[in-house]
Amino acid sequence: MELTRMSLLNLTDLTIGVTREDAGPQELVHRLTLDVASGQTLCVVGESGSGKTVTALSIIRLLEFVAPSYTEGAIEIGGVDVTRLGAEEMRAYRGARIGMIFQEALDSLNPAQRVGVQLIEGYRPEGALPRQALRRGSRLRREAEAKARSLLTEVGLGDTDRIMALYPHQMSGGMQQRVMIAMALMSDPDILIADEPTTALDVTTQAEILALFRRVQREHQTACVFITHDMGVAAEIADRIAVMYRGRLVEIGDKMDILTKPTHPYTKALLECVPQLGVSRRTGFPTISEAKLRAATEGSGETVTETLVLAAEPAPVAGTPPLVIENVTKVYRTGRRASVRAVGDVSLEIAPGEFFGLVGESGSGKTTLGRMVSALERPTSGSIAFGEHRITASGLRGDERAFRRTAQLIFQDPQSSLDPRHTVARIIAEPLRELTPLRGAGLDRRVAELIDEVGLPADCAGKLPSQLSGGMRQRVSIARAVAAEPRLIVADEPTSALDVSVQGQVMNLLLQLRRSHGISFLFITHNLSLVLSVADRVGVMYKGDLIEVGTPETIASSSTHEYTRRLLAANPDLSAYVG
Repeated sequence: MELTRMSLLNLTDLTIGVTREDAGPQELVHRLTLDVASGQTLCVVGESGSGKTVTALSIIRLLEFVAPSYTEGAIEIGGVDVTRLGAEEMRAYRGARIGMIFQEALDSLNPAQRVGVQLIEGYRPEGALPRQALRRGSRLRREAEAKARSLLTEVGLGDTDRIMALYPHQMSGGMQQRVMIAMALMSDPDILIADEPTTALDVTTQAEILALFRRVQREHQTACVFITHDMGVAAEIADRIAVMYRGRLVEIGDKMDILTKPTHPYTKALLECVPQLGVSRRTGFPTISEAKLRAATEGSGETVTETLVLAAEPAPVAGTPPLVIENVTKVYRTGRRASVRAVGDVSLEIAPGEFFGLVGESGSGKTTLGRMVSALERPTSGSIAFGEHRITASGLRGDERAFRRTAQLIFQDPQSSLDPRHTVARIIAEPLRELTPLRGAGLDRRVAELIDEVGLPADCAGKLPSQLSGGMRQRVSIARAVAAEPRLIVADEPTSALDVSVQGQVMNLLLQLRRSHGISFLFITHNLSLVLSVADRVGVMYKGDLIEVGTPETIASSSTHEYTRRLLAANPDLSAYVG
């Protein structure tokens, strides 16, 4: 591959592997060759396990601190092969020449240090500095403080004295990510690496961060490697796109060529799986078929996606009541005289078997409303009725055990909501033990049926959550939620961190369960393209209020509220490229 004249980062035949005691050497990336020029953004896209993050960690020589690893080939930054640098040399080079923005800003920031202190520690005007060089009152300390304030202003965080005095947990997710961008620029790096920096952000915050990132990167003429699994994000920010699959680079080129004229079957499949405005997926989402992909790669097939085709409408189930939310409010007391209104006077009815999508930014009140519907929170006023059950400020009226069997919740993060000490079989069996009379062989048989119903292999029963992929863990969460045969499921951001193909698999599973069991869904998400492609109706929340309810077609084409139109405008959309 011919390298560009102004290339700042060159990877040549880079092979990366880890050494496992039980399995020996395991190759993760195979002979990767690519380049990035100053002022250019290369988006590296691919699903989990494709080698994107491993490559990023290897560029900055951090993988060796995570696991016993080996590299072959060259990693050149500004003409220096960093694979040949010693540990101390690499530490100094990394601090002065490379900026890194990690996926989870809150996990990457020190919770015990104020933001200002962390920014100042990243100041490297002359490479590595002794700690005493940044002592209070020193010239370099004053320079660092001035630089930190300048960068905070540049990334859109005014009132810099206040921001520098905050701890990370006192900021929103968008603010944390802006601080991470400022921190990555403190040493004026030549190259900036961003690993999924917008994955968990709502669409408007994501749009702001992407625009900010692009502007700052252009102004500083930094070479950027931006890692994402979202082709919509790549369309927004990339100059060039590199597509990785199972540790190999399968396609690389200018953004427009990759998005409009992809040549590799995997790239075509990734694009086909992305939810798009105006494209209905109510009867099933396309997912990537590994078998078809292998066949197409070998030249014996063309289509590598497959779609689960479902009936247009779910079969009605007798006895399923509507969910009726009447004038519900939720106010949190934050002090003796202070309070925050999380939900304000929301009224809504969800019909039996209806798939209702609820969208809005972080802090809009959508998750709080979902928790009240699930009886995990009490409303401050108003009521929520589902059949014979009623939730008010006094709590849940009626048999709580019967309600838990009737209504279930799928949490956003299965990693934290599943007990890490229990096997999959025990996790799925728990609600059956608590809410049904099943025991012994009947219980075991039902657990096995649920594992099969959500598309998990039978041998998952004896595994722990940590031994499963993210998509598999989410399937366990779904199996647990449907175990007691509920009539209502509240799904809170169940696909927010999943690859696009895995997202399709999970959505197909939910749609299939809806049709076979007549389940009503309150589906909470910030992914507007996803919910508009699958829901029967969509509600938009803004600052605690339900500001608009309508069909996906109405919301997308003739929205009546300015905020909804802003959400639509901020939503990454590939339709302009793949039509």
